[in-house]
Amino acid sequence: MRQGPRILNRRSHSLRLEGSPGLRPELIRPGANAEASRSGPGSGINWLAGSLLPKARQELDVFRRLLKLAEGFSGYLLPMSALALLASFFEGVSLALIIPLVQILDAPTLPTNQGHPLLQALYAGAAAIPVEMRLVVVLATMLGAIIVKSAISYANMALLVVVYGRLSHTLRREIFTRILERPLAEVEREPSGRLLNILNNETWRATDALNHLFSIITAVAPMVVLLALLFLLSWRLSLVALVFMAIIPPLVQLITWRAKRLSTLSLDANEALAQRTWATLNGVRIIHAFGRETFEVARFSQTSDKVRRLFLKWALISMTTGPITEVLVTGVVALLAFLANASHVNVGMLVAFLAILYRLQPRLVGCVSSLASLRGLHAPVMAVSKALAASPRPLSRNAKRQFLGLSKGLRFDSVSFCHEGASRPEVTEVSFDAAHGNMIALVGPSGAGKSTLLDLLLRFYEPQHGEILADGIPISEFGLASWRARLAVVSQDPYIFDDTVRANILYGRPQASEADMVHAAVLSCADDFIRELPMGYDTKVGERGTQISGGQRQRLALARALVRDPDILILDEATNALDTSTERAFQEALEHFARHRLVFVVAHRLATIENADRVVVLDAGRVVETGTPRELLAAGGPFSQLFLPQHLTASNDSSGHRTGVT
Repeated sequence: MRQGPRILNRRSHSLRLEGSPGLRPELIRPGANAEASRSGPGSGINWLAGSLLPKARQELDVFRRLLKLAEGFSGYLLPMSALALLASFFEGVSLALIIPLVQILDAPTLPTNQGHPLLQALYAGAAAIPVEMRLVVVLATMLGAIIVKSAISYANMALLVVVYGRLSHTLRREIFTRILERPLAEVEREPSGRLLNILNNETWRATDALNHLFSIITAVAPMVVLLALLFLLSWRLSLVALVFMAIIPPLVQLITWRAKRLSTLSLDANEALAQRTWATLNGVRIIHAFGRETFEVARFSQTSDKVRRLFLKWALISMTTGPITEVLVTGVVALLAFLANASHVNVGMLVAFLAILYRLQPRLVGCVSSLASLRGLHAPVMAVSKALAASPRPLSRNAKRQFLGLSKGLRFDSVSFCHEGASRPEVTEVSFDAAHGNMIALVGPSGAGKSTLLDLLLRFYEPQHGEILADGIPISEFGLASWRARLAVVSQDPYIFDDTVRANILYGRPQASEADMVHAAVLSCADDFIRELPMGYDTKVGERGTQISGGQRQRLALARALVRDPDILILDEATNALDTSTERAFQEALEHFARHRLVFVVAHRLATIENADRVVVLDAGRVVETGTPRELLAAGGPFSQLFLPQHLTASNDSSGHRTGVT
């Protein structure tokens, strides 16, 4: 993914060279253009346009993406800013009262006709208070202002925490929804570790970035109030303070320039760690079986330590912003104190000016630190933004026609499909009919295209050529939800949720009654073993059904499909873990169940498909034979080559049992 932009840049670079008058591109050596730029009369402008402007655009792009992520929450900014402004007003009141307080402590009388109008107003207000109550009233007013300011600040922080929690929840929910709504082909191409990392980690970090953005926005109002007070007290000292403080953010940005690069590396390392964790947990049985625990621990430790080192570097750089800014601001305060003392400023005003400036310091430090943190959180913001921008659904999902049920049958009409990057198509020009009420067996060697056909029927993918028709209507014209509502599928490795037996069966149709659930369990030959479990249908079966056997998992998955009462039932090696007697019992139940449905069966055992109404034989993605099992066995073609040995073995076993041979 990272190579694309660089290739495009090189192409655009070469086009500029070819268009340059008097230059032959083949004579220009690498780097010559850069040297010419540096030595030319406009080298400074070229450097600015080629270096600073792209970086500025990247920073603006991050802010734009953050505001996009915060859609629906921007309404909180106004009350948060209003609360911050109100808190700053009361803080300003408490700080301004320092001036008459110092004067009261220094002299019994107050000057009322000298200094700035603000000073005159403060002195006049204090002078109106009786002398014996003056100090108490000023202190009480200061304390009251601070209490009100603290209460408002607490409310503002509480609101920010609420927004933070809701925003992180919204991001996780939206990304989770996007993952489930995206076409299966796109999700399967994504490394599972990347999706897991974005969902579990990067959404939190992106929310942290939004929190920093909100903090910057809400800090503007208090800073404006405090700056206004400074200018009211002394505009000359305020200008000096602004000049020096304006230098601080660029200095901090220069020191923390590596944070953005480390952010990208940390994102990649986090994805690798999530991928390693996911792969290890899924393969833990194989790890134990082959005794590779030490090897896996070493691999995990190496990946985890890389994350630790990258985040340590990122944290050390990010943490420098606070101390550096604080030292620089303190230096500015000391310089202003020296200048004020040299210019013989009123002591009360000097104390108030320095107090306000000192209260301005944490706001400035916070803004600069937040800006540096935003640079360090560039990669998570981009990752979350791209995940949310992913195409949520294939176009056919928006189809208006509702699928209400199958009455005649399906037709595969010259269906072809090839996975992206595959060397050959999985299925090519596949055509056959499947009548309602029939059982259709799809057989062939591994890789023949059987499962791909079923994936196309389930609309996990869309055919690239040809189409599948239901009662003469292309299935792409049906709404995806209504189409899948009438289908049920059981795979050879069914997924069982970490929940009760009841919840796993009713997952197929949550509104099904108790009787429907039990009936489905009986049809799938699962009711007997379920009732023997410690809590029957309310027994938890563990993640992926680890508390029950493989055959029991398959029967549970069959019950989940049957309770759905589908028009089209898909069984992809769905009985390969069942013993012979259980499979025979299920086949008998299935024969009755399938009379008014269309059933597709994929199997490598003859016993599973011997009652099929029609067999479609696939090889290398093409239909090579169709007919009934009996017809195809007698024809001596590909089907016979696949299943005749099983047929002969079954015949010999049957005759042996009849003659008493064991």
